[in-house]
Amino acid sequence: MKNSNLKKVVITGSKGHIGSILIKDLADEFDFYLIDIKEKDSKKTFKIDLLEEYQKLVDVFRGKDAVIHLSWNFFEDFPKETIDYKNKSMVENVYKAAIESGVKRVIVASSVHANKYSLSKNRKNFDIRYPLPDSPYGASKIYIEVLGNYYAKHHNLEVICLRFGGLNNRDVPIFEEDPLYDKVLLYKQDAVDLVRACIQTKRVPNNFQILTAVSNNKNRVHIIKNFLGWQPKLPKS
Repeated sequence: MKNSNLKKVVITGSKGHIGSILIKDLADEFDFYLIDIKEKDSKKTFKIDLLEEYQKLVDVFRGKDAVIHLSWNFFEDFPKETIDYKNKSMVENVYKAAIESGVKRVIVASSVHANKYSLSKNRKNFDIRYPLPDSPYGASKIYIEVLGNYYAKHHNLEVICLRFGGLNNRDVPIFEEDPLYDKVLLYKQDAVDLVRACIQTKRVPNNFQILTAVSNNKNRVHIIKNFLGWQPKLPKS
């Protein structure tokens, strides 16, 4: 029987690869409620269309401590030049449903593609203060961040945007997906540790934070600095 004192956390897009990684490693630490467009397979898994079934979303969110929003239509993805408005509409509904249902915190999947890391050769000259997307996908992630900042400032919602690097089940760079994958590889265990910290932290400074989620890769250009004190542990030197 699961501990009733565990934090109740909703994951949207739970059947995707990031959701699957988090659930596998954190299922004993949190009380997960899973949302996906695919068929439900348990009492705590809900088949919900985030665009069309807003009230169902509010109902699942009610009484929960946090939401991890991972749902994404990969018709819009790096490095494609495609845009899918549905991705923006989904996150709009997630933010609004969180506020309406009383959820305190939303952790949302952004991306390192919100800032063109290919322009930088080393960590000294990489500037994340002004976002420069490298694709329409990256631009959509900036929209998600900016909208989250609005709700944080005007509706007292805590929002953490995780700019995920390349995360995959093999923990290796996939160069056919991104020639610079070795700069932004995120090992599964580092991702799990970061998300755990985001859920457990008592407060989010200014109600809004953007965090870079990449591992300690030899060719990394991102400086890892955050309010959680999280630092990647992999790869081990």
